[in-house]
Amino acid sequence: MKIILLRDMARLGKRGEVKEVAEGYAMNVLIKKGDAVQATPGELAKWKSKQDAKEHKKLVATNTFAQLIDTLHKNPIVITGKKADQKGQLFASIKETDIADAIYNSVKISVDPKQILLANPIKTTGEHQISLKQGEHKETITLAVK
Repeated sequence: MKIILLRDMARLGKRGEVKEVAEGYAMNVLIKKGDAVQATPGELAKWKSKQDAKEHKKLVATNTFAQLIDTLHKNPIVITGKKADQKGQLFASIKETDIADAIYNSVKISVDPKQILLANPIKTTGEHQISLKQGEHKETITLAVK
């Protein structure tokens, strides 16, 4: 019997693969536990459309990220209005959410704070290098704190 795996299985295959297994094993174990469905033409079409939608969503996210990076290289991000002492130490550190708000205020594109990678919160004025991540893509941009 042909089945479509709904999750990765150690000795059987990866999620989405079509496999040929014994009918008893398919019906009594895999389908019963929800680890697979029978590979009918309808299920195959549904699985393919779901995978196409997922790929399209990933492509759109990658293109949007590339446009965001281009825009951020042209329009530097500046955070102002933070209180600091004479040495340049900020009284309140700048976190990912503050940077996401500054990006939105600067270029009107919203960024998820989880995409912003900071080793430590920013605690001084001046220019800082921050990283943005989307999937496997990672870019570094400059942030100015005044």
